[in-house]
Amino acid sequence: MIQPKRRGPLLDHLDAIEAECSKGEIALKTIFNIFGIDGHYVLIFFLILPFLQPIPLFGLSTPFGLLIALVAYFAYRRRPPVIPKRWENKKLPGPTVLKIAEGSERVFEKLAFILYPRWKQFFKEPFRMISSVLLIFNAILLALPLPIPFSNAFPAWMILFQALGHLEEDGFFILLSYIQTVACLIYFGFLAFGVSSGIDFLGNMEFW
Repeated sequence: MIQPKRRGPLLDHLDAIEAECSKGEIALKTIFNIFGIDGHYVLIFFLILPFLQPIPLFGLSTPFGLLIALVAYFAYRRRPPVIPKRWENKKLPGPTVLKIAEGSERVFEKLAFILYPRWKQFFKEPFRMISSVLLIFNAILLALPLPIPFSNAFPAWMILFQALGHLEEDGFFILLSYIQTVACLIYFGFLAFGVSSGIDFLGNMEFW
């Protein structure tokens, strides 16, 4: 059993979903209501998973990146996730959702030694605005259609740290996202320098 001080809100949300699943089918709207504003970061968490590896997913990163940027903006404005009317009352099988919730809970319980509520100042202004701006910035970098190794992974890891930090109110992971943003800027800076140098070289070749 996780110590209360190390138990974050995500595990409480999963417990609430498991309780609803025990009653039978569960509506999609009910799941989003349980997560509330945190539902934005749940969506971001699942959207970013495919991009954590070094091979860029050319063609997918642009729509996913723009969607993450939009979701991050809604999260900053504290607007609840919007579900299309035709989906909000869609019933999901209770046993299936229960297995997913229990599996997720086991994973996050194992991560509780490093991921748990702390450093709450990172969720207040001005850090809340800084985090949102950097999250949107990295989502835009993810959206760039660059078929270059790690061009998706660098911003993706920053976005993952942000999602995990917000879901478990862990300021340490928010700090990690800031550090990853610096690494991301260095990486893209080298890319820009390489492209600029290549253009200059080709220009000199044409001159001669």
